[in-house]
Amino acid sequence: MSASNAAYSRRVIRVCRFIAGTIIVGVAAVATGLVEVRVYNNEVQYAKETPDRERFKSHRCNDRLADMLEVVESEDGSMWNDLRPAFRNWWACMRTDEGKEPSMPYLMLTAKDKQYIDPALRGAPPAQDASQRLTS
Repeated sequence: MSASNAAYSRRVIRVCRFIAGTIIVGVAAVATGLVEVRVYNNEVQYAKETPDRERFKSHRCNDRLADMLEVVESEDGSMWNDLRPAFRNWWACMRTDEGKEPSMPYLMLTAKDKQYIDPALRGAPPAQDASQRLTS
């Protein structure tokens, strides 16, 4: 075995030991209770328990971007005919001020998609939930 191969083998062994050591320390920390591990079913539960709620707020034009990506991914329509209007809708949304997003209809998104926002309700003020109404 040449000197370069031996040096390479030593480097690989060192990296593997570092990775194994990191895993062992992590398992030991969880097993001893030094680190608390929480499991969430989805990102909504995680966002509710996180103190910085604004960080997880989706962008105001997220629905328009999702509509444009659906045009690219879908097999139902013609990407070449539908991409320009979808891009135009997204670009118009990006140029407007917050709260004044256009209410143009979606090309591909339907009410069953999680990004769907009813265009008729887009300009309406957000509804307060029951806990906010009781405190105000």
